[in-house]
Amino acid sequence: MAAPTSPSAAPAAVAPTASPDNAPQPLTPDQLHTATASVTVEPATEPALSPPGAPQTAAQATTAAAWQSTKKVLALWTNNSDRNGYAYVDGVGWKRLATNSDSVHEALLALASSGRLAGSITYPEAADGLIHEIYLW
Repeated sequence: MAAPTSPSAAPAAVAPTASPDNAPQPLTPDQLHTATASVTVEPATEPALSPPGAPQTAAQATTAAAWQSTKKVLALWTNNSDRNGYAYVDGVGWKRLATNSDSVHEALLALASSGRLAGSITYPEAADGLIHEIYLW
């Protein structure tokens, strides 16, 4: 006679035990390594197309100390790579957002998105060509 195969006969999954007061538990060495591992930034993969209504060739800034004032963000682009977001700035072209940390990159992406919806942004041209700060009113 065969053994019963009902769902109640299957072994139950065991949930990790929680501390009685729900206090944080120390990380295992594997969890600690995963949490502190550095993120590698892939090479820039700039978008190939311009947003609708944008000029096909963008004017480049002439000096590293120039400020781009009251510029409209026409489009945003990103892909599944870490820290690989771009903003299409009217009259300037595709500008990559800073890649120095995840939190900085996400904050700049949020500001660029708000600038796209609200009106215009102002930012200084950096020597490396990235946007490191955005002023939005």
